[in-house]
Amino acid sequence: MAKIEVLSGDFLQGAGEYRHGTFRLKTVLNSSGVEVKASAFKSLEIASESPITNKDAFGYGVAGAMLLGPVGAIAGYLMAGTENEVTFIGTFKDGRQLMAATDSATYKDISQHLLN
Repeated sequence: MAKIEVLSGDFLQGAGEYRHGTFRLKTVLNSSGVEVKASAFKSLEIASESPITNKDAFGYGVAGAMLLGPVGAIAGYLMAGTENEVTFIGTFKDGRQLMAATDSATYKDISQHLLN
């Protein structure tokens, strides 16, 4: 399950989920969430893309420092790496719109459903 952060549109702002080609998003009428297939997108475009540090970077840095000192701390931090956060705008075939952010791997999976 991947996390989606809904920023604006026809769904409530906040956390949503994406799994196996299906979104679970909250609406005004149904705060527990509705399921929407990624294949229901009519269009999808990237609004912005920015690198974010992996949440495990600090832990890897500490572990590296314990094993190898300062050089290990740097190596551990770099080993955790960064990933890209993608903010995207999508329009569904029924006219509803969504602006959301997720990691680049999840966005790639979402966009593959549009191509199929």
